[in-house]
Amino acid sequence: MTIYTKTPRGAGEIANRSGAIGQRARRVLILIDGLRSHEALRTLSGDGELDASLAQLRDAGFITAARETGATARDASAPPASHSEDASQNLQKARNFMINTLRAFHGNYSKLGLIKRIEGSQQRADLEALFDEWRASITENRTGLKRVDELTSQLRAVM
Repeated sequence: MTIYTKTPRGAGEIANRSGAIGQRARRVLILIDGLRSHEALRTLSGDGELDASLAQLRDAGFITAARETGATARDASAPPASHSEDASQNLQKARNFMINTLRAFHGNYSKLGLIKRIEGSQQRADLEALFDEWRASITENRTGLKRVDELTSQLRAVM
């Protein structure tokens, strides 16, 4: 079975709804995390037409096939995924995590400047430079202040 990941365009669609896809496909896009199998997506989404939704998202450039699992997986003689692909995926996960936590604690319209700089970061060093500002922003909220250490360790795990 194929494992899908969001492209930067897909992450942008989640962050800022453009109306390019319908509600059913958007629900599937939200569930795609680079870890869930086709069957897991089918179960979680309840989408009877999951293949059509995935095809729509793939054709529109919102997702890509990350890897194969199970019987359709590449054979053991195939070279492993490159380090740069893993680093790129981790960078995207870190960006998404930072943006999602900012939105969770400050809403969609606060901290837009920081969110734009996070979205524009292309290297790990760029995100590292924004880390202190992100952390300070999280602590501005009472709930964020309580969870900042937990969130920091989760972010460091993907960075």
